[in-house]
Amino acid sequence: MKKVMYIQYSDPTHWPVLMHGTHILAEKKANILMLGTQNIKEESNRVQLSTHPNIRIKLLGYVSPGLLQKIQYFLFNLWVLTYVLIWRPDVVYASEKLVCPIAYIIKKFFGRIKLIYFEPMYAGMGVEIKPKFVRESRKKLAVLADLCIVPNEPRLEKFIEDVGNHGNAIFAYNLPRHQEFEEIPIREKNTTDKLKIFSYGHITADKLPPELFEALEGLKDKVELVIAGIDPGGSEGYSSKINLQIKKRSLENNVSLVGLIKKRSDLLVQCSKADVGLAFTGKSFKDNTQPEFRSEGASQRPFEYMGLGLTLLVTDLEEWENFFVKDGYGYSCDSESVESIKNALLELYNNKDSLYERGKMNKEKILSEWNYNNEFKKVEKYIEN
Repeated sequence: MKKVMYIQYSDPTHWPVLMHGTHILAEKKANILMLGTQNIKEESNRVQLSTHPNIRIKLLGYVSPGLLQKIQYFLFNLWVLTYVLIWRPDVVYASEKLVCPIAYIIKKFFGRIKLIYFEPMYAGMGVEIKPKFVRESRKKLAVLADLCIVPNEPRLEKFIEDVGNHGNAIFAYNLPRHQEFEEIPIREKNTTDKLKIFSYGHITADKLPPELFEALEGLKDKVELVIAGIDPGGSEGYSSKINLQIKKRSLENNVSLVGLIKKRSDLLVQCSKADVGLAFTGKSFKDNTQPEFRSEGASQRPFEYMGLGLTLLVTDLEEWENFFVKDGYGYSCDSESVESIKNALLELYNNKDSLYERGKMNKEKILSEWNYNNEFKKVEKYIEN
């Protein structure tokens, strides 16, 4: 059995795309060990995942930011190195910039190990990455790594601009794994009076802007919204402002803020009962000239909605228009315009009878083509050879 070690200085299970890759490998008889640290203090806010028997996950405990966390980071690197010496992996899959120093050391002194560096989200301008030793090790790792992966082509261009072109970098879209959706049936046709919308993920202003609730105020008899997820700000975070919006605009019968649905399988089943998946993103992404802001293929949420048979409502980013709207997988609007959001919701409501067929098309697209099983083949060949 191939032995593949995943390392990330945070909880790697919070990145669905990492878990998809581990499951694909585990189903092909690889032996997977994932090392990380717990970065959510409250156990009640931690997502529960079902994993393959060939996957083991080991996490150091939660430590608050400050001196203790710096000590933990040092110990984490020693811990990883110890596992490399004892477990002797064939492949190390290093995810995110903070593991670049130890990943560089592993590849430098254990050349037989294949080293894959994955940057699931852009780390920032290369010259701005701090501390300096992380920035420098990222550049050195980019030279030695057997493979470097980023989530789309514009970010690949930016990565090469930062670290140089060494012929070992590719992009692979952060798509969902089709097995998660095969057994979840598409809902029946909507025979109710209201359009059902679902949103999950981090509860933030870019994903759930105030303009959305102002638009919903004028559509109380037509639209209902369910919001699930974690508020990064805790009890004083953005969800408290949403509750104020609900009360101010008398949306108690239209907006449900259900918080974290701990089991991912339960989340997907509940989401599958909606008509529309809400996938707004920040307007800073409007500047398409900056590759670090290009989000097509990096955000997995729209593809997951499609896999559940939902129609999409996305921010009118040029690349999202090309990905999702042009070929009929969803609708778009200006997520900072009350009027634009309202018009899009009205159009969806007026066409809700057609959303069932559109949802079937979306699900088929994920099962047959837009899935990580297909995309991960770009990576598998480096692991298997």
